[in-house]
Amino acid sequence: MKSLQEIEEAIAKLPAKARRQLVQDIPALCPGEFPADGWDAILNDSAPRPALSSLLDKLDAEHAKSPENFLVLNDKSLRSKK
Repeated sequence: MKSLQEIEEAIAKLPAKARRQLVQDIPALCPGEFPADGWDAILNDSAPRPALSSLLDKLDAEHAKSPENFLVLNDKSLRSKK
C-alpha cells in the first residue's frame, strides 16, 4: 500500500466480518498508538473531558439546525470515494 487512500479503499472493500476483526486488531497492529489494553481503555475511561463535551454539544446543536452542512459517512459514500 502506497497511500492512505489505497488503505482506505482496501478497508472499504473488506467484508463486514473482516472489518470488525480489523477494528479489534488495530491496537495490536499499532502498539505505539494505543495503550496496552487497547480500545477498552479508551472506551471505558470515565475521566471527564469538558472541552471535548462542549465541542460535541456545539456540533450537535449545529447539526440539529443545519444537517445538510455535514457530510454523510457510510458504506456507500466510502465506496464512491475517489
